[in-house]
Amino acid sequence: MRLRHALTTAVAGTALAMAAVAPAEAAPVGGSSSTGCSTASGVYTYEKTGETATYDTYDAYFDITVRDNCSGDGWAGSLYLSYRKYSGGVWSWKSMQRVKTNGTYNTTLHNVQGVQINVCDYYPDRSPRGCQRVY
Repeated sequence: MRLRHALTTAVAGTALAMAAVAPAEAAPVGGSSSTGCSTASGVYTYEKTGETATYDTYDAYFDITVRDNCSGDGWAGSLYLSYRKYSGGVWSWKSMQRVKTNGTYNTTLHNVQGVQINVCDYYPDRSPRGCQRVY
């Protein structure tokens, strides 16, 4: 009887520990700027890594390609991110951070929440144009 109780407890404890680990969630990313001159496609994956008093924290993994569909016009395709970042016990908002122009953005951000992904047309020394949220 003791052996059965010990095994039942061990199995239940293992199941509980496995349930507490949140699996990574993957989401497709795709769309174009309002001009149609820039497109983004790929995958955004996020995984819960912790909790604070106000928000949960996540690791965010990006594998997104941004392309210029109107070559010759001087504008490029760019990927922009907005998100909350937790650092030093404080949350801050990062708004419209340009992270990649014409290519693949493949990186990880740690301790973030509320990620928004936008594709825009980019031209140096000008404001981005045609921005559209793709996630």
